Amino acid sequence: MPAPGRRWGVIAVILVAGIALWAGRGGVVSINGVVRGVTPLTVTDLMPGQALVEVEREGFKHAWQVVVIENKVEPQEFLFEMEPRVGYLSVDSTPQRAKVILDGEKVLGVTPLTKAPVPIGNHRYLISAEGYDPIEQELRVEEDFQYQKNHLLTPRGALLEVYSVPTGANIWVDNQLMEARTPTKITLKPGTYTITVHTKGYIQSDQVVQLQPNETRSIEVQMTPGAVPPGMALVPAGEFLMGEESSSPDEAPQRKVFVEAFYIDKYEVTNEQFKAVFPSFQYGQGKGSHPVTGITYNEAVAFASAVGKRLPTEMEWEKAARGTDEREYPWGNVFQASACNVEGGPNARTFEVGHFRAGVSPYGCMDMAGNALEWTSSWYQAYPGNQVIQKEYGQLFRVLRGGSFRTKAFDARCARRLFDTMDARREDYGLRCALDVKAEAPSGR
Repeated sequence: MPAPGRRWGVIAVILVAGIALWAGRGGVVSINGVVRGVTPLTVTDLMPGQALVEVEREGFKHAWQVVVIENKVEPQEFLFEMEPRVGYLSVDSTPQRAKVILDGEKVLGVTPLTKAPVPIGNHRYLISAEGYDPIEQELRVEEDFQYQKNHLLTPRGALLEVYSVPTGANIWVDNQLMEARTPTKITLKPGTYTITVHTKGYIQSDQVVQLQPNETRSIEVQMTPGAVPPGMALVPAGEFLMGEESSSPDEAPQRKVFVEAFYIDKYEVTNEQFKAVFPSFQYGQGKGSHPVTGITYNEAVAFASAVGKRLPTEMEWEKAARGTDEREYPWGNVFQASACNVEGGPNARTFEVGHFRAGVSPYGCMDMAGNALEWTSSWYQAYPGNQVIQKEYGQLFRVLRGGSFRTKAFDARCARRLFDTMDARREDYGLRCALDVKAEAPSGR
C-alpha cells in the first residue's frame, strides 16, 4: 500500500503504429525493466521522477523513451510510434502495369514495383493484369532483406470460330493443318495469325486475324471456285520489270520480260515437309515449321520432283517477289527490319515460315526476303545486253534468291542474285517450289 499522504504519478501509454495496415493493440509495456501490461495502458502507482518506458510488439522494432513522471493526479500521455520490421519487395512483369497485391488485400502498386516495404513473416502476393492469368506466390520476408521477382504473364486464350462456304474445308493456322474442318472453333493464344481455308475445287483463301485476350472472333470465308493448288499462289501471265540498273552489275540491264502464268509456294518448304519426303532427314526440336536449310541444289530438285512440282526460274521468282510495280522489296521500296529475317548477327537463326507477315509479296508469298536463301533452276548467266565480263557466268553455278538470316538487307532485295555450285551445302540454303499452271495440281498441301 502507498504511504499515507504520498502522491503517485499516473501515465497512459498509447501505441501508434507507423502504417495503418499493421496498426493495432497489444504492445507489451515495461517500465524500468518490469512488465506492466499491454497497450493501451494506464499505470497509477509510479514514483515521480525519471523512468525508462519500453514497448515490444511482434513484427515491430523495439521502442523506448526516458520519461519524467510528475507528481500530479492527472494522467500523463506518452505516444510510441512503432516502426515495423520490414523487408523490401521489387516486382517486374511482362507486360508491365500489372497490380501487385499482398495477402489478398493490400495493393502495393503496379509493375515495375521498386522496394515496396513488406512486414517480416510469411506472405502471399498476387500479380494481376486484365486479360492475363494471375500469378500467386508465397514469400518469406526477413528484416531488411531485398527480394527481386520477375514474372511473365500468360495471356488468356481467345476463341476463333471459322466458317466457310462451302463447308467441310481444311483449316491451316500459320501454315499448320488443324484436325477439325469448317465450321469449327479453335482456341488460340492472343496474337496475329494467318488463317487459311481450302477445299478441293476451290481457291485457297487466306485471312489475317488479330486476337485479343478473352476475345471471341468469328470469320466466314466465301471461297471462289478454281484449281489453284493448296499452299500455292497464282502468278498470272504478263510482263514485269526485271533487274536493276544501279545496284549490282549482274542485275543490269533492267528490262521488261514476259512470264507465263505459274503457281508458286506461298511459304518456304519446312523441315517437317522435307522430312515427310526424306525420312532420314533430321532437324532441331521445335523447328518443324521452320524453313528447311542446309540442302544442296540437287536435294532441292529431288524434293520438288517428289511432290510433283519443280524449282522456279529466277525470272519467276523475281516476279512473284516484286510484282509488276518495280518495288525494291516484297513489301515496297523502303527496307523494314520488322518485315524480314535478315542481319541476325551472331545469334542469327531461322523463324517459322510466315512469321514476318508484314513482308508479304504482292501475290501473297511469305519470306521472299530473308529467313532462307532459295534455290532456283536458273544458271548464273549474264542478262541479255549486259556487257560486264564475269568469270562465274556460264553453266557452273545456280542462282539463289531472297537473302537469309545470315545476309544483309542488300541481299534481301527482289532483284539480288546470289549463286553457288549445285553440291554446295550451307546453313541458310533452302527452297520453295513452283508448278506450271497447265500441270495437274498435286494432291494435298
